[in-house]
Amino acid sequence: MSLATKPVTSAPTALATRLRGLQSTARELPDTQVEIRGQIPPWLIGGSLLLNGPALWDLPHGSYEHWFDGLAMLHRVRLAPGNVGGASATYRSRYLQTDDLRESLAARKPARSAFGTADPAGLFSRLLNLRHPIVTDNGVVVMARIGSQWVAQTETPLLTSFDPDTLATTGRIVYDDDEVIHVMSAHGITDAQGTYWNVGVEMGPKCTYKLFKIVAGSRRREVVGRWSVRQAGYLHAFAMTPTHALVWQPAMRVNAIKLALAGKGFIDNFKWNAAAGSRIDAVSLTDGSVRSWAVPAMASFHAVQAWDEPSQDGRTPATLVLDLCTTDGPEIFNALRLDRLRAGQPVGVQHRVQRYRLEPGRSDAQPRPLVEGASVELPAVHGAYWGRQQSRHAWFAGFDPDGKAPMFDRTVKLDLDGGCIAGTWQREHAVQLEPLFVERPGSTAEDDGVLLVPTLAEGDEGTVIGVIDPASMQCLATLHLPQVVPFGFHAAFKPAWMPG
Repeated sequence: MSLATKPVTSAPTALATRLRGLQSTARELPDTQVEIRGQIPPWLIGGSLLLNGPALWDLPHGSYEHWFDGLAMLHRVRLAPGNVGGASATYRSRYLQTDDLRESLAARKPARSAFGTADPAGLFSRLLNLRHPIVTDNGVVVMARIGSQWVAQTETPLLTSFDPDTLATTGRIVYDDDEVIHVMSAHGITDAQGTYWNVGVEMGPKCTYKLFKIVAGSRRREVVGRWSVRQAGYLHAFAMTPTHALVWQPAMRVNAIKLALAGKGFIDNFKWNAAAGSRIDAVSLTDGSVRSWAVPAMASFHAVQAWDEPSQDGRTPATLVLDLCTTDGPEIFNALRLDRLRAGQPVGVQHRVQRYRLEPGRSDAQPRPLVEGASVELPAVHGAYWGRQQSRHAWFAGFDPDGKAPMFDRTVKLDLDGGCIAGTWQREHAVQLEPLFVERPGSTAEDDGVLLVPTLAEGDEGTVIGVIDPASMQCLATLHLPQVVPFGFHAAFKPAWMPG
């Protein structure tokens, strides 16, 4: 089933076919056979690649304005034993059944505000709901787990659960607490015990950040730490080490009154304030205490990694180290508006990987660029390293260094310690999205696993998933899906042994 009514193609002909992932043409499909070319590592068999992202931007009486805004669709690629390279695969897709989807289909236009799309409700409605505003539940960004329960999420506190096998929506998570949270990181983190961690912000004359956790089997947000600031920075993600949560506040600062009353798209209530700079807060996981470091003005969506670096004497507190993908200004937010991307305009914003050493006893930190000449985003490291220890290498979606290709066009391996590009995998005339690192069960070497990379090239009938060796950056196999999966942001892998 397709819900699209107004597909739009405005890019030059040479680019239009690789940009089909920005059109509202995806359908809900039952289990459908996937063509496999090459050899699938046997330890992947029985697992499922899960993708979500925007799929429906265009409705009869109105359209969304930003890449981030389209209504969410879930996708599952299940790997099973078979005769082709020892494996077979099936694909299915379902829209995430949210209030936003139902209301928008009924209205035949966007029914709620989104990242870059204005709120269609009037001022009176916003005043009536000032304490508990009506926000989107369109879980379009990330999939995470609370114990064995899978949830889809965006940058609001509304989590929607789904079945990772059938992709059926199973309901809204109803919290068993009275915490007020208006904005929440889209990147919840699930630890080894199945506890879900996240950071939210209560907006007001002062903005209060809240680091909280939900233990498996519970619906209570247990707040571990709280701290207040005058103007919160744009919050998309956070990072964790074994001892701390690290929250960066970009120089993109919110106007809380406008956010509550103006009816603009979410990001349009933020303003770049270079003079105020940025800040990184470290919240102790044991007692909730907060330490802060001032850093130069930056914007950042994603952390590459974070870890504790013990002191040489073993007695003083550890230095906390955070690697971020950053930009020097706010241009990236407008660069990803849908009309620009559909027109084939290059993103044109330089991204850098920078390292911040948060030393005890200091109140500021200066970033160190790690690899010159690499403009990258959507980072990945081995799961045994994420949030636990330092990885020398990391993998990214990369931009064309000549600035000519639209969107990401390569998969890049960086040597963060050596300061160089350690490898690249690239399909010709393709868009290449986030590389999902799937580690081999029981592995500890940082490059022991595979990268699963969604791509779309000009000659493809549907999305092609590359199965890439992270060590050599060679392609082991490709999975040819039966339709174009609209361009999303993040993926997850559910191995055969994982319940849920």
